[in-house]
Amino acid sequence: MKSKTHIRGETRSSLLDTIFLSEKRKKLLLLLKEEGPKRGEEIKEVFDFPWKSITPQIKKLIDWGLVLEEGEMYILSDMGAVIAEKVQALLNTLSIYEENLDFWYDHDLSSIPPHLRARVGELGHVNILERDLSNILLIPEEITKNLVGSKRIMSFVSVFHPSSPFLYFEYLEKGIESTAIVTKPILDILQTECTSDLPFINTNNSIFNKALIEYKQEIKYILNSKASNFLVYQGDLKPMSMIVTDRIFLLSLLDKKGKLTTKFLISSEPAALMWGEELFMYYKEMSKPVTESLSSL
Repeated sequence: MKSKTHIRGETRSSLLDTIFLSEKRKKLLLLLKEEGPKRGEEIKEVFDFPWKSITPQIKKLIDWGLVLEEGEMYILSDMGAVIAEKVQALLNTLSIYEENLDFWYDHDLSSIPPHLRARVGELGHVNILERDLSNILLIPEEITKNLVGSKRIMSFVSVFHPSSPFLYFEYLEKGIESTAIVTKPILDILQTECTSDLPFINTNNSIFNKALIEYKQEIKYILNSKASNFLVYQGDLKPMSMIVTDRIFLLSLLDKKGKLTTKFLISSEPAALMWGEELFMYYKEMSKPVTESLSSL
């Protein structure tokens, strides 16, 4: 007689085989999860297979207690609903990793907390864009349009970009609800820029000099404005950079050597926006207002 432990191990293996070794069974499980109870004719129409090839697959799911037959209807059991949910999550995760394998393999994912890493499949379809090294300061028009057209903007900045203060000031002027988190090194750069009496670029061009003065004033305003909701990150995780709005989500990760790369992830899917906002809130909980970190400028 087989031991109880051996039987349990065999059961787990057989259940996995039941679900994943048959595309029809897997699709049927997910169909009932997404659309609810179905009649046999409805299932046949969806799969476009001869009914005689479907009934054995349904029977196996019924034998395992994943699907119940109630009159003419096939429905998921409570256990079937739980398993179908996990199967869908696994397939989503595999899909997003497979679709952009190089991006996920080349970058350090440790800045994404484990509970969100486990749910990366919620991002759905994403695009990977690459910065133009010939003009690293240029922000793609597609991104700037989405940013200034958003109702609220949440950003985490770990790499200094000279245009960032201008963009943030524009958000404030337009009345966009804006929350920004920066790392301590970025805060130091901003503080130096607006307090130093020495110009960081020497020029005899009066127009350019005026622009530099305005640039410093804008930084000073942002750092001192209570309305700006400007925060400083206090945590220990390796920093990343991200922007999430009601329209767009962008994520830039360091490579495995801790260096900035030219690639970043972008998505406009609702599920990705929710995932991105949860990531931002995770970092926000480890941040404090910049006014608590600076003396009056």
